[in-house]
Amino acid sequence: MARGATPSLDDGVGPSSSSTAAASAPRPPSVRSLAWDPTSTASLVICPLPPSSSSSSSSSSLGATKNAIDLDVFLTRRRRRASAAAAAAAADDDDDDGGNDDGSLESLRLIHAVSHLAEIFLLPQSSSSSSSGFRPTDLDGGFRDAYAGGGRRGLDGPAGSMTADAVRYLRLHHGRGRLGGGGGAGSSLGIDAPWVRTMLGDDQPEYYAFPGEFPPSDSDADADADDSPPEGPYDRPYWNLLLSLVVRGELAAAWTLLSHHSACRRAEEEAAEAEVEGIGGVGGSMMHGTISPEAEGFAALRAILLSAPIPGGLDDDGAHRDNDDVDEDEDGGGGISAAFGDSVGDDVDDVPLIDGVPPAADLLWEAFPRRAHRLRTLRCRRDLIRGRRGADDEGVVGGGRFGSSSSSSASPILPEMYQPRAAMSAFRIWQEAIRNVAFPGGVGGGSSSGGGGGGLSALFKRFPPLLQIVSIMVGSAPPSIAGTSASLEWSDALLMELLYSRPDIMPEDIAARARVAMSKRGVGVGGRNDTFEEIIVAIMSGNPGQVIEAMFSICGGSSGAALPATMTSLLCNLLVDAGCISPQKDWPSSNTTIQTEFLLLSAEAIVSSFSVQGQCNVGVRAAIDLLLPYSLPKRAELSPAGKNSATSGDIVYEPQIAAMIAQVLSHRLPATDAEARDLLQLCEGAVRLGSIPIADACESLAFSRASHYKSNGIYPREVYWLLRGMEVQSSWLPSDRRRRLGFASRRHFDSLCERSANALISTLSIAAIANLSNAGVTETQEKEMSKVLKVAADVLEGILQDDIMAQVLKGHVEANLLKYSVDIALADAKGETVQVATDIIHCLEERCLSEDYGGVVSTLADPQAYQDFLHIAFAILVKEDDVSKGLPMEFAKCAFTVHGMHILMARLTQVLAWEGVICVSDESPKQLSDARKEYFRAMRLAFCKGLMRTISNEQPASMKFVTKKKEGGEMSLEEEMELMLSPCI
Repeated sequence: MARGATPSLDDGVGPSSSSTAAASAPRPPSVRSLAWDPTSTASLVICPLPPSSSSSSSSSSLGATKNAIDLDVFLTRRRRRASAAAAAAAADDDDDDGGNDDGSLESLRLIHAVSHLAEIFLLPQSSSSSSSGFRPTDLDGGFRDAYAGGGRRGLDGPAGSMTADAVRYLRLHHGRGRLGGGGGAGSSLGIDAPWVRTMLGDDQPEYYAFPGEFPPSDSDADADADDSPPEGPYDRPYWNLLLSLVVRGELAAAWTLLSHHSACRRAEEEAAEAEVEGIGGVGGSMMHGTISPEAEGFAALRAILLSAPIPGGLDDDGAHRDNDDVDEDEDGGGGISAAFGDSVGDDVDDVPLIDGVPPAADLLWEAFPRRAHRLRTLRCRRDLIRGRRGADDEGVVGGGRFGSSSSSSASPILPEMYQPRAAMSAFRIWQEAIRNVAFPGGVGGGSSSGGGGGGLSALFKRFPPLLQIVSIMVGSAPPSIAGTSASLEWSDALLMELLYSRPDIMPEDIAARARVAMSKRGVGVGGRNDTFEEIIVAIMSGNPGQVIEAMFSICGGSSGAALPATMTSLLCNLLVDAGCISPQKDWPSSNTTIQTEFLLLSAEAIVSSFSVQGQCNVGVRAAIDLLLPYSLPKRAELSPAGKNSATSGDIVYEPQIAAMIAQVLSHRLPATDAEARDLLQLCEGAVRLGSIPIADACESLAFSRASHYKSNGIYPREVYWLLRGMEVQSSWLPSDRRRRLGFASRRHFDSLCERSANALISTLSIAAIANLSNAGVTETQEKEMSKVLKVAADVLEGILQDDIMAQVLKGHVEANLLKYSVDIALADAKGETVQVATDIIHCLEERCLSEDYGGVVSTLADPQAYQDFLHIAFAILVKEDDVSKGLPMEFAKCAFTVHGMHILMARLTQVLAWEGVICVSDESPKQLSDARKEYFRAMRLAFCKGLMRTISNEQPASMKFVTKKKEGGEMSLEEEMELMLSPCI
């Protein structure tokens, strides 16, 4: 059969297929290792942390822990190198044993085990019901609201409050060759292994023995060596498997295995022939004399196994599940509500199999129920309905054999919250029922029948291993099993004690019992595995330092791998938040906390690990996701004088984490716009709170995308990303931290706008000069003009499409220069000389610039571009002079106003001084060519004629444009003339 197949084990031949369908249905193999999605934004939370009181924090601090390690010494470089070397050596050992994959899987299992153990024994527990609390009474054994509220650690709980969690931990992470999932931590003890399916397919599985070498060659060529039958005191794998299931408390699987016993199947056939409805409800006069003693014995075993009120439940299906998993099942219709619902049926599974032990009595041990709380609610509601009906449950096993005949027939009600006395009462009733039916003369009263006269005596005589296995459930395991047998590990011995001997053990005593179980089996004498077992005992004892040490050394936290380093950091944060360890170091010269140092190490590990895999974008995103919650600035709390310099209301930053985020971002060149936009959105919150290093890094991200589009000549996208960089610095930061000038995006944006505008004006001026000389514009010049105009239009389009930066660019010199330059080109193409003249004056007119430029008086156009604008104006005036020849002066037209002519003459005076045509000082004039001197004289003459036409014309053609703008007030004609004739010219 192919590996991973899941055939049906419930083939209808079991003694009660209707009631054991859920128990006997095989479960598909599951990998119980910690999975982590680095691309997800969800935070990894091991346990929700309720607000803890100062007293609980101080009582669980690092100083109060006697065996706590010195984390400061532990985090030194020498220790890191040694830990890294040890991890590398361990990885080499794993490679020799099973390759890299096996070593990685073992590391995952160790990480899962340590984090699970820390959650149980160190982190505060949280109640699933905030509205219900414990009330102290003399009868119910309840506890006060302080414990129910979840502010206490597990070791402070009452008797038995941690037994269920400890059992689930041992089942999930420990045990040899757990069937169906490989050996070691995280494997699964079940009956879905290939060899189990082969065995149960036989007519008499209890006598089945595998021929030849195991595993058989025809079963699965890729079967793991750990998928082999468990070792044990019996020579048949069937009984060794049954023993393993009972030892670990997986009694539902144990009954499924027993239901395939050949005698059990024959008993069901006999019951069917006698037209008996079922053997699960044996008891009372209905069954007497109608079935064989073996059938009664199997019915009793079913009642014993499926009603066991043992901590941790009858299987480990929910050991790795949390509330999210249950919610998914509920949404999908396959959850608890679907299983129990609101209906009150007569299914055997809903009926107490032993009088005094309610259905799902294992939930009584759930001190802080997660999934169990929903089960409690549904069970209580159903039991209340049955209690009102006063229904007579005929399936209750009673009549003096299993329970008391004077008990009420109504189902007992499960208490809403944890009550140690109620849980222990149901457990004692269950064990007493086992003694009555199996060992009426006492355990060990008979060599083969368990004392004789019991309901199971017939089975004990036929199958002697069954006597020893059943005796385990009453806490009296035979020496051959409970001794130093090689078939059982220390975890199995501890499980037997927690399940059947001391379920009400105090939480602080679990570590001591684990140490005793280890010592009896020679664990703790040296070696890597023994070191891990010692760490387990230390964590069970409440030592939080061992969690950090184990994660950093044994689990690979110092190896540079992403997952171990991240889990080490997160566990450290949880322990600090819970008050288990102190975040401060003892080094006077260091202000770095332990949390910060582990966060930095984990971020480096994430980035490097994903870079090696060729997924740099995922690594950067994951590292920033991890660091951002700890980089946000906070307001300092008021502290006593002398402790620190921060006062109430001051902003406190974490510079190292912010610097790490900035470093990660600065070294990343996003490959797509989506990646860059995602990173910017991720960091926007931190920038808006005032983190300048992160703002600089975000600006560099935007500038990198702009550089990419610049190299490809895509100007609208280049402008878009330059504006994003400007937005980060000038809009996201708080007002007292914003930057207007000097950063890369702003400098390159200014340069792009100015270069585009100057190139366009220069091209227009060349065309104007060519038209003046009657040479005309060549085809090459036309193509060049079209190309330059397209570039300028693309840049301007990118600016105009950005609504976010519109307010920021309102007084921007270079952007406005580009706008007027494009308008000049478009108006010139349309022949609108008045509009061209107006835009030229806007570019050459002096004005007081915005505060971003220091409030200086300057022009939009660069002084080096003055000649180009004057060339265009000269061409317009010459053309108008030609048109006005022969016309009266009052009918002559001019595109420029008197104010415009004043601006043109002022700029011309500056240009002539720079060219050396006129001398404004004692310097000797420069030598110019005659043609150039003649050109400038013609330009001055054209300007003078234009001024004359403007003065003689009372309503210049440009007046309609002038009246549209009254900014700063327009001068009257007399004021213009006075300014023109003043000595300043």
